Amino acid sequence: MMKILIADDHSLVRYGLKLALHNHFKDSQIDESWDGASVKAQFAMHAYDLLLLDLNMPETDSTVLLQWILEFHANTKVLVVSMNDESIFGKRSLQQGAHGYLEKDSSPEELLKAVTTILNGKRYASANLATILINDTLAGKSGNPFDQLTTREFQVAIYLAKDYSVTQISEILQVQYTSVNTFKRRIFKKLNIENKSALVRLADAYNLG
Repeated sequence: MMKILIADDHSLVRYGLKLALHNHFKDSQIDESWDGASVKAQFAMHAYDLLLLDLNMPETDSTVLLQWILEFHANTKVLVVSMNDESIFGKRSLQQGAHGYLEKDSSPEELLKAVTTILNGKRYASANLATILINDTLAGKSGNPFDQLTTREFQVAIYLAKDYSVTQISEILQVQYTSVNTFKRRIFKKLNIENKSALVRLADAYNLG
């Protein structure tokens, strides 16, 4: 029996995803989680074939959680299902090892297409995201300045744009205060900005909220 875990902090979203999947995969076991801790608790009890992962859950750094899944549960396929703009977060999720990315306003038919594609051992990107990836490849670089950032720099940039302090970020990411300051300097240099206010404006311009 196939086992699927849905990780999202909104119960109505979990219900909708579960209903759509149950209608197609009738004999599957579908469990639910709402944050990083509950995801790890479920994995302690079950080996899942597929995880549907939201990027914005309370008390959860989705990047860290994704890396944990890929490292310790390598047989689990991960489909990120998020409200975040796929042109930024879709590319970033696939680069970090997710097997697919789907925006939450996608149709049930596209959800099933994404799940089936991933379970068949392939990567999934929407037609729009696939076009963006192809255009970036052909151009030799991305037009989005945030794509210059490493995974850790991108994490720090998101927290800074949300007005977290360096101390808070160091505690969340479990890295030294001085390391976060170093990441901050690199971010400002790569994005050609001088302060956090400029970072916030740039993040808003590229829908990183």
